[in-house]
Amino acid sequence: MKNKILVSGKQTKIGLSLKKYSIDSITSTLNKYFQDFISSSILFSKDTFNFRCEISIHLEKTIFIKSHSLSNDAYGAFNLANEKIKKRIRRYHRKLTDHRAKLAKKDIETNASEYIIKNPEKVKINISEKEPVIIAESEEIIKSLTVSEAIMLMDLNDQNAIFFKNTKNKRLNLLFKRSDGNIGWLDPKK
Repeated sequence: MKNKILVSGKQTKIGLSLKKYSIDSITSTLNKYFQDFISSSILFSKDTFNFRCEISIHLEKTIFIKSHSLSNDAYGAFNLANEKIKKRIRRYHRKLTDHRAKLAKKDIETNASEYIIKNPEKVKINISEKEPVIIAESEEIIKSLTVSEAIMLMDLNDQNAIFFKNTKNKRLNLLFKRSDGNIGWLDPKK
């Protein structure tokens, strides 16, 4: 399992003891709930006066868990991010195993294109241009989920929004984090 975990630093050197501690800790976190996983990456970086740790775990084909934290030392940043991962896995373990069974039963995905558009506020764009400037393009998968599964995946991935096909009514829906801390749900009628 250790070869599936990548520990690296972004403009920061990572010592062998931090690398070993991170691998051992994340392995024990995952072994408690899962037999196997696809991959995991732990990235340390310097953020002004603090260390930043970002953990990404690819559990299965469509399940990712992400977490990040800041602390005045690298070990503290890792421990905080790892605790967030543990809490999310503990909270959603039953739903993740139920989700796994549903995925095995049927194909519930739709392909879509994702475009990243330059922000017109940050870049001077000619006003006479009718189309925005596309800076990246990729293929994405729109998953068929229940609303509770979408909330779970949004929380696991530490996302601000998730676009999905609602399994109950077969319509495209959007969940997003509101500025007041609640979650908004857009469900068009037609």
